[in-house]
Amino acid sequence: MAQQDASQLKGTDRFESETIQAISAARDSYSRIIEQKCPGSKAVSAVSNAFGIHRKLAWQLIKVAYADDPFVAAKHMPSSKSIAVWIQAAESCGIDGDLVESIRFADNQFQSLISRHASSKSEFDILIESSGSTNDVQTDERWRQQAFEGNSYIWGAHCKVLMAMCVMMPSDDREDYFHIAQIRGMMGFRQTRADVRWVINQSVAVDDDVVHEEAMQRVAIDPIAAKACNGVPVLPEYCSNPMPALMRSTTHDGMMQDEFLSSAIGLQGERTLVTGEMLRNIAPTYARPNDKVAHFGTSVRVPAEMLHFDVFVKAGLFGEVNRELRVFSDIASSIAFMDSDALSVSESVTKLGRGVGFAQAPDLPGYHDLVGSVFDRLSVDPSEYELYRIRMAYPPMPTTVMIKHDLLPQDGKPT
Repeated sequence: MAQQDASQLKGTDRFESETIQAISAARDSYSRIIEQKCPGSKAVSAVSNAFGIHRKLAWQLIKVAYADDPFVAAKHMPSSKSIAVWIQAAESCGIDGDLVESIRFADNQFQSLISRHASSKSEFDILIESSGSTNDVQTDERWRQQAFEGNSYIWGAHCKVLMAMCVMMPSDDREDYFHIAQIRGMMGFRQTRADVRWVINQSVAVDDDVVHEEAMQRVAIDPIAAKACNGVPVLPEYCSNPMPALMRSTTHDGMMQDEFLSSAIGLQGERTLVTGEMLRNIAPTYARPNDKVAHFGTSVRVPAEMLHFDVFVKAGLFGEVNRELRVFSDIASSIAFMDSDALSVSESVTKLGRGVGFAQAPDLPGYHDLVGSVFDRLSVDPSEYELYRIRMAYPPMPTTVMIKHDLLPQDGKPT
């Protein structure tokens, strides 16, 4: 890959353009030398044997030379100490002196890049792993796991699985509107510090920029159980026993929230809570002048090992739309939809087909039965509903994880 003038790389910032330039020098040097000694194979064993170097170093050199994404290549750049080992090996193998010198030149450029843009190698690694176009689930999970462990200590609580499930169905009493059955679960919640009060559910209905709390009607799926729990719409058969102490309230900005009251710490206080309610007549299913994009999501307000988010949609309810995953930071606002608030994640929305045949999860025993019970309570046929799923290990917090799609115009309706 030839070197590129940073000034010619329109649309990229200085760090990205300088990284591409430095990696281009390394790729050109490494690939020329590897191909001179290993013309028939670029396998790790072939490079390792040809230069008499450790397999890990051979693997790094191959990744730098041939990775499609320069930022992936940058992640695998060997240390200067390892570069010295390769230089010695290349000289011993009779590699031309100018080519050997190109290795030193590339390493010097890369070390200069680090010193210009980061105060440490660890900070530089964050810059590199936050750039580029290639999604890397393992890298995302590694950083998010570190955040999970730190947040568990800082906030004094965590849970095994944060579960969310929605069933979107046509309204039975308002033309062209829809209802949502909203199931939320906090599975294996533990306090690691005493006197922790914890919000477990938050929800609100919005257009592009308008809150619809007043128009929306909330009905507990199990009203008797909800009445016994201060209005929190619990599904007792799926909760831990005894039922955790709970409270429901409404915030100043129209957000409905439920919360755990403090309990024992560690395993002795581990709790599981599942809630379910119908949000009736959310909004029209078609686009309007101030409402052209739909967002359906669940908030992440607790350090969790896994987020499991299922959305069942009545086939054809919104027409043929393209659904995508969006994760919005809630640092600036509890209701955020701006691109500047969107976080980069490697996961995506998976379409699993119709019905409850795929309603299983390795970390949610009995989940298939829960889904079946919800459809029974709603008196709707699950075979008419398409399942869309998001699974995200160590979801970032505080965020709202959204499934987004455009709303389509409808004949005779304003757009």
